[in-house]
Amino acid sequence: MRSLVLVTLLLQCQLHLTISAENSTAVLSKFLANVNKNLAALYNREVFANWQLEIKGPNDLYALLQSELASDEIMNYIQSIAPKYAKFKRLKIGNDQLQRELAQIPETGYEALPSTDLKLMYIVTTNMGDIYKNTKLCAFHDQRQCNLTLIPAVQNILHNSNNVSEIEYYWLEWRRKTGMAAKEDFVKFVELYRKTAQLNGFPTPSDFWFKDLEENSAQAVSLLDRFMQRLQPLFQQFHAHVRGQLRKLYGEELIPRGKPFPQNLAEIFIGNAYRRADPEWYIEFPYPEVGMPNITAGLLHRGLNNAQRVFWNVADYFRSLGMPQMEDTFWMQNVRPKADLDEESMRCWHKAWKFYDTQRVNFSYCPLVDEERFFNMFEALTDVYYYRAYEHQPTLFAEEPFPHFSDALGKMFSLAASSPRYLEKLKILDRGLVSKELRINRLYWQGLRTIFLLPVFYVLDHYRVDVLDGRLKISDNCAYWQLTSDFTGAEPPVSRSNADFDAPAKLLVEVDDQYTSQIMSTVLQYQFYEHFCEISGQYRPDDHNYPLDLCDLSNQRQIGPLVMQAMSLGSSKSYKDILQIMTNASEINIDGLLAYYQPLYEWLVEQNRIDGVEVGWAPTTKCSPENGAV
Repeated sequence: MRSLVLVTLLLQCQLHLTISAENSTAVLSKFLANVNKNLAALYNREVFANWQLEIKGPNDLYALLQSELASDEIMNYIQSIAPKYAKFKRLKIGNDQLQRELAQIPETGYEALPSTDLKLMYIVTTNMGDIYKNTKLCAFHDQRQCNLTLIPAVQNILHNSNNVSEIEYYWLEWRRKTGMAAKEDFVKFVELYRKTAQLNGFPTPSDFWFKDLEENSAQAVSLLDRFMQRLQPLFQQFHAHVRGQLRKLYGEELIPRGKPFPQNLAEIFIGNAYRRADPEWYIEFPYPEVGMPNITAGLLHRGLNNAQRVFWNVADYFRSLGMPQMEDTFWMQNVRPKADLDEESMRCWHKAWKFYDTQRVNFSYCPLVDEERFFNMFEALTDVYYYRAYEHQPTLFAEEPFPHFSDALGKMFSLAASSPRYLEKLKILDRGLVSKELRINRLYWQGLRTIFLLPVFYVLDHYRVDVLDGRLKISDNCAYWQLTSDFTGAEPPVSRSNADFDAPAKLLVEVDDQYTSQIMSTVLQYQFYEHFCEISGQYRPDDHNYPLDLCDLSNQRQIGPLVMQAMSLGSSKSYKDILQIMTNASEINIDGLLAYYQPLYEWLVEQNRIDGVEVGWAPTTKCSPENGAV
């Protein structure tokens, strides 16, 4: 009898627990439904206000006010649901999909700080940003003229100067007026960031830093380390050639053999690859007699002389991949020109604008027609397709799986469109123009813009997370230069010490902007490209007739449905699951990038041998911690 009563009690407890779990799951589902609905309304207000600023200009005070109010309301709402969010997170109820949706609710972030600390965090981050944007330098030739901004004034001076003393002067002045000025704020930022991570429940500040990647600190750093290790042979050969070119320009006294190159001179050489008009004016190409094709002239000759024609031409490219055809009314109903070109046309880009919980995507376009805006159109239209693909997802899943993931797809299509074989098909390049020499010139130019950035981004995030976790002392300026020297092959032009503070001069654009996701995105675009080119037969490893850099994906209709399927998932799956769908691999790897630049690597190895330039560099001796880290 006793055992029967015991069994009955156990069955009742189990039933009660089952009903409680079901009720709890229902409560969680209702909570998430309300969050999705409320966030959609709040996000839409913010997007609409920013859309108005884009098409009417930053002087639209009403739109500016609405944008600020919407941002405040979003944060207030996230704070209001934080206790329930924390409770559901702690209880771990519901299925995996509900748990993932719950995890997509934005963290309170800095708002977890006490009000006094939060105000201080806003002050120090604003101060550091303002230092970068508003610092004025005195002119080298007239130091009474002290109204020069770094961009574009000093930048233009440096890219047109052969005076080493002038170049060194601005390099030093910028660090003196930014790094040292920001040091106190940077120290306070690190203290507050550590507290923020703790209050948000992260074991270490670096885990909080990498939270949007769904990787802990150790996993993220390990991934980056593998990238750098695989990149090293290509980077060292490229570095050796650039150092040899700098030696031709500035002499062996300034560019000694076997040493890192001076950062100030290398930045100008590499930065010249970003010059918009006729890069051969500024870069010593491997084959200067061949130069680079004038794609802007080819666009105009082809009749692609306004943004609307470019838009529809690019839309036809996506249609040829088997993606949905853009409706004829889209341009009239959803597209508006950007209000102005800012003070610099370089910030004039095409942009897609997504709305939530509604089937609408707007588009703003830059009226300029040139090579960069043409390829940017592929990136912007990728976003249009991306936003439409996941518009059925709840608001919390209406996102990319990690920051800059959509950039990887957009830049992959831009990379595919830059294939000389596609440009010949489009009649932007003359047929038969592509030669080995032209290919090497093009890869050299692209490599300066890509390969040299990856180690720089790596150093910046490596330094930052080491500081946040306390492995590096903030005042250990020489540790920063050691990292810079080890991975980028650059050193300061003059002796530095721990009395200087040089790292923040590179970090002030956005003090909490993460470079790791940009590295992952850059690597991923080549991984996508390699996979799609291989499955379409346009790239065949070890077949010189089908190299990756000449792959043309147009009219490969099997690609579009695969891309749309992955896009439709939004952030409802991890990026590894989405990668598995798209590439049959769950890990990001650098193989595609190395395959793309393989012809350049082979050329660099042979040319460096012919020129007798040394490969690799000794550690820098330009920074001595004579003042000691504290």
